[in-house]
Amino acid sequence: MMTKQQACLFTLVVIIVFIGCKNKNETSPQTATIGVADDAIPPNLPNSEAGDIVRKAIYFSGGWKNWADKENVSYTKKIQFLDSLGNQLREASQLHLYQLRPTFKASITWEEEGNKHQIINNGNQAFKLENGKLQNDEANLNAAWNSSYGSQYVVCMPFKLADPGAILTYEGLDTLHNNKIVHAIKVDYKKFAGSAGGMHTWWYYFDKDSCEPVANFLDYGAGHSYTQYESFTQVDGIKINHVRKSYKTNANRDVLFVSTIYTNENIRFNEDFDEGLFEVKK
Repeated sequence: MMTKQQACLFTLVVIIVFIGCKNKNETSPQTATIGVADDAIPPNLPNSEAGDIVRKAIYFSGGWKNWADKENVSYTKKIQFLDSLGNQLREASQLHLYQLRPTFKASITWEEEGNKHQIINNGNQAFKLENGKLQNDEANLNAAWNSSYGSQYVVCMPFKLADPGAILTYEGLDTLHNNKIVHAIKVDYKKFAGSAGGMHTWWYYFDKDSCEPVANFLDYGAGHSYTQYESFTQVDGIKINHVRKSYKTNANRDVLFVSTIYTNENIRFNEDFDEGLFEVKK
């Protein structure tokens, strides 16, 4: 079942899948100084300009040691779908629960059009339920796998860039559509890394001075997506994205219109989760 799930590109709600990263050694023209202890520096990042920028972004977002203390995270995600004129087509509000350590597990629940939906990922398999009934078709199984890993991947940025398995390449300074000057880092993934290694190519953009995460651009094979981070909120010392906008775009990153707005609220770390949340009741 893993092979089929890895072949699925994206779901309606999120087109981002969980991917781990492995470093690539590069020669860095300059070395950034990070004001944190050695044991708080992500171990998998390369000694390169790309690695230095991601280290700065992690430091900006709360630091590696602080992040390593987080065993789980929960939040409410509001999703607004818009048309090309900015009119809202529909809206969904989802409760996301993720076990981060020692192993990944996930539960996502929401109601839409009078139906109750649930996605469960026990770390080995993912399931989709509608009104308590298991949906066994391939499309729903793939959607469950990608949605659970994908949403966790997004909310845990920029820390996920230090996972074992990616190739980070610094592409210099770039200017976004809002005229913001940023560092551009291309992120490729080794084949079979995480859930979809080798299937996607990312570009992450960081503020020229602070290295704050600003935006990302994704080539997922069947299309492209540009996402801009609008605001952050701080919870237990960690800066988490609060609002982000996803834009309809093309391969040249020409922004056409806002297609989706995501808002993360009620963010909590290290809650007491019942293990039964991550198991399908049969």
